[in-house]
Amino acid sequence: MVKEQIRLMLADVDGTLVDSKKQVMPVTRKEINALHEKGIRFGIASGRSPYAVRHLIYEWGIGEAVDLIVGFNGAMVMDCHSGEMLSVLSMSGQALNEIQENFQEFQFNLGIYDEESYHVLYDDERSRKTAESNRFSYVVDGLEGYAQKQLPKALLTAEPEELDRITAYYEAMTPPRYYRMFRSANDRSECVDPQLTKSKGIAILCEKLGLSREEVMTFGDMMNDYEMIRDYVGVAMGNADERVKEAARYVIGSNDEDGIGYFLQKEFAHEKNA
Repeated sequence: MVKEQIRLMLADVDGTLVDSKKQVMPVTRKEINALHEKGIRFGIASGRSPYAVRHLIYEWGIGEAVDLIVGFNGAMVMDCHSGEMLSVLSMSGQALNEIQENFQEFQFNLGIYDEESYHVLYDDERSRKTAESNRFSYVVDGLEGYAQKQLPKALLTAEPEELDRITAYYEAMTPPRYYRMFRSANDRSECVDPQLTKSKGIAILCEKLGLSREEVMTFGDMMNDYEMIRDYVGVAMGNADERVKEAARYVIGSNDEDGIGYFLQKEFAHEKNA
């Protein structure tokens, strides 16, 4: 079976690695912490900032088990041991102007990460919680000056019903020049370079580590995980989008059912990779 070949596992965070309470469940935590004994590296592949994830992994009880963080949907790759950071397909800051022009008839906020701070167009509770959940400082500056910079991504946030309308409008548009947008939560869409996917960030990492696609297992649930589930040995959560499930090799329990943990316990209990 293909699982005997696995040398690296990468998990999305929200809806995948963490449960609805934003914690890593007990069996999942135990099995991840045991992966190194089986010769398997473990990493995070998230839309979140790698700077935020680097702190959160210790709160989740897996800090020593995480070797790599593929953050910002593939735009940055962090080696947790050396601190080395690779940038992949940053987005032009001109996207901020394009987004505001495209959706000017809708009500939304726009935010960007700058290392360990979160900057927004205007203050609202949703944005304050975003900064707080990442353990970042919160800056309301109208995103002044960022249109002239390169950015890993931007967050477009709105009430779920308004975001439904924004999403439908976006899907009917001519593809924008500076960004690609996809929904990552009921009240949040992410905007990245048009060519960027988590899969592309992982491909850069695989080249650096000398790994083939069949040696990498990925876990995910949302459409920003679709390409990495399709392109590697993909594992979809029970709560995943149906399109992600269709692209996966395996479908497992949900994030609230210790899905990753029980899958690893069953499939990798006796693996001892070289």
